[in-house]
Amino acid sequence: MKRWIALLLLMAPAAYTPAAHAQDGPDIETQAVQIAMKSAEFLASRDAFSFGWFVSYDEVSDSGAKITYVRSGTTSMVRSKGFVSHTESGDTYRDYYWNGETFSVVSPNEEFYSSAEFKGDFDSLVEAVENGSGTVLPMWSMMSKNLPKVLMLEVEQATYLGTSLVAGQSAHHLLFSEQEEDWQLWISTNEEEPWPLMLVGTEKTIEGQPQYRVHMVDWDVTPEPVNFTYEPDDGAVRVIFPGNALIAGSASE
Repeated sequence: MKRWIALLLLMAPAAYTPAAHAQDGPDIETQAVQIAMKSAEFLASRDAFSFGWFVSYDEVSDSGAKITYVRSGTTSMVRSKGFVSHTESGDTYRDYYWNGETFSVVSPNEEFYSSAEFKGDFDSLVEAVENGSGTVLPMWSMMSKNLPKVLMLEVEQATYLGTSLVAGQSAHHLLFSEQEEDWQLWISTNEEEPWPLMLVGTEKTIEGQPQYRVHMVDWDVTPEPVNFTYEPDDGAVRVIFPGNALIAGSASE
């Protein structure tokens, strides 16, 4: 379920019907799928939201040792206006801005940026940026309106594991299995706001079975106003991605 991370959760019927999915059978537990789909549909239907996130993921060395890396950030989205993400990874920062017309990638600590025009929808922007520069927008799948369409496509087994507390919040604990990986999902038991709170994935086919973990906090459907347009400081240097445009089919400004 690597699509949940976008380094890592598109519209479907309101109620889950097994016949609508390619993988049907006795291992599919309807309760678990319904809870996950309700959360995905809720998130995809929000016009605006903001949240914080923390991601840790493993890589297995040649000696078999697991090495864990971390990324974190905050994201704000207003579908009619754009989005902004402030992120940190390793020892550097990356900020992403899109105002519906111009997309910018910024390194605030290194004082450089790159921008390109793009006037399509958000999901088209995600694809164009990855195809153009290889950049994967952080947590993009959480912002995608297409989430309910793809969430269960590869699931072969679903299990409802009950409820537990996640940082003081009551959450449904769900387990899903695919051919190549298993993933657990914790979703708020709040019927009005079933936000995803945590995700843990295990890559079964890779030696050492590395995991990735996503924690999501401070969900807000009425986020504070933010500026979706990047305004460079006097010392910021504009750069062009070497050998490729920032966005596929568009030259960098």
